[in-house]
Amino acid sequence: MNMKLSLAVAAFGLGTFATYPAMAQTASCYRLGNVASCTATQTMGDNPAQQRYSGFQEVERLRDKNEEREAVRQEQGLREEVGTLIADGKCADARKAALRAGDFALAKEAGSMCQPAQRR
Repeated sequence: MNMKLSLAVAAFGLGTFATYPAMAQTASCYRLGNVASCTATQTMGDNPAQQRYSGFQEVERLRDKNEEREAVRQEQGLREEVGTLIADGKCADARKAALRAGDFALAKEAGSMCQPAQRR
């Protein structure tokens, strides 16, 4: 019976401990002449190393987001360039521009858009 009671108390203690966030304690000290003063403050959240790591993660997330945005801009610029070349009747140049950029689907699309216009 005593064993069951101690297990119940331990389970209750773990349950209540898990509901509270971790508290970190930081100390700041200064010295003025021969007098030293230190204060300890309780802070919520991660330790400084984890905070730095989460900061790095945020920087990487923003960098990835900017790279995705830049890739979309480049694709849009390529489509505009190819579209302009097609509109000017320079179908071979439009296809070459798409192939140089490595966009084979756009090169095929440019070729299919130009063929009906050349048949006229």
